[in-house]
Amino acid sequence: MQKWIVLLVLVTLCVLVGGCTSEVPSEQQSAPVPTPTLKQTAVSHTPVPTATAIPVTTLKVSDNTIIIKNNAFTPSANMTVKVHSTVRWVNSDDHPHNIEFANKVFSTSHYLLGTSQSFSQQFDSPGIYDYDCLVYPTMRGTITVVE
Repeated sequence: MQKWIVLLVLVTLCVLVGGCTSEVPSEQQSAPVPTPTLKQTAVSHTPVPTATAIPVTTLKVSDNTIIIKNNAFTPSANMTVKVHSTVRWVNSDDHPHNIEFANKVFSTSHYLLGTSQSFSQQFDSPGIYDYDCLVYPTMRGTITVVE
């Protein structure tokens, strides 16, 4: 039995001595992380078209101006003018309108009249020109052109 005790003591000493003499692992040195370099590249910029404000000057009704207000032509949708006169429509609503003539000779159908925008048309031939708003077809009027 003494052999077992001696053997147990020796094994214990070996374990203790072996555990105490082991080296503590040193901290691993990390490899330097390369700093990314940015390569400058030329970026082409396509200019974005900007809306241009169309100045609106206030004209008197006697100046052949028709105001679009509350989905109606005011003071009247019907007007009589002399040959070579210009009639102007001004949109005073907060939504778009456009003017199209029944004979399709004159039209703003290729664009909408936004708020405060206007459309003018000169009449060089006598006749009766019926028109309406393509957005609100119940808005109708007539320009009568006389010599």
